[in-house]
Amino acid sequence: VKANIIGGGPAGLYFAILAKKQHPEDKITVFERNQPDDTFGFGVVFSDETLGFFRDADAESYNEIINHFTYWDEIETRYDGQVIRSSGHG
Repeated sequence: VKANIIGGGPAGLYFAILAKKQHPEDKITVFERNQPDDTFGFGVVFSDETLGFFRDADAESYNEIINHFTYWDEIETRYDGQVIRSSGHG
């Protein structure tokens, strides 16, 4: 099978990893319009539940994520004098 993946963001790259692990003989190509070192000042936050799915799908990738990401237990959103707290974010 030949698969072309459009977009090298988190979903595209993770899909490519899982697809290649499942079918090593397949040809997987990821197309990304930006340069490898381009950044846009945003981060990706995964819930604890999502991290559990990552662990179950591919322990090797999960361990890399856990070892290199920052864990935020609680996030505060402040708007118009109000504070909303949310927890359970990886």
